[in-house]
Amino acid sequence: MNKRLFSVAVTLLACAPLVSSQQQSRRTEKGEPAKVVFVCEHGAAKSIIAAAEFERMAKEKGLAVIAVSRGTTPDAEIGTAVRQGLRSDGIDLGPAKPVKLSAKDLADASRVVSFGPDLAEWLPKGAKAADWSATPSPGENYQAARLYIVKQLEPLIAELERASKAK
Repeated sequence: MNKRLFSVAVTLLACAPLVSSQQQSRRTEKGEPAKVVFVCEHGAAKSIIAAAEFERMAKEKGLAVIAVSRGTTPDAEIGTAVRQGLRSDGIDLGPAKPVKLSAKDLADASRVVSFGPDLAEWLPKGAKAADWSATPSPGENYQAARLYIVKQLEPLIAELERASKAK
């Protein structure tokens, strides 16, 4: 697939409805910030990077958001490469540790992103998660993983920015 087609495919995937429109409208009606839940298997790398970058990008645009990172079978600690990589990007995770996913985490989400795990048992009826399972391994190449995640986040941030201006 050529670079331009890949970019278009990524943009379309990132902008696809991820949860039911009923869930999205409930948060909007209440004036609550968009809540995006990022889920990877161990909750120690991809979802951590995505939540941190999502918060950073939203803050730069003046958007109020809630970013949640979860794992279906969480590790005890966040990966060293991830901590070091985010620290070098100016993001300090402090004492954060991976957290196990629960249905409650997804119940009021505006968007849900999966880095591979099947979330069907946790998602509310009619909700779907975006599939970002093609993300490179941060343990093997942090910068490649981060760049891929940021490219996925850009259309989501743009969509939230448009929604914010439409209010």
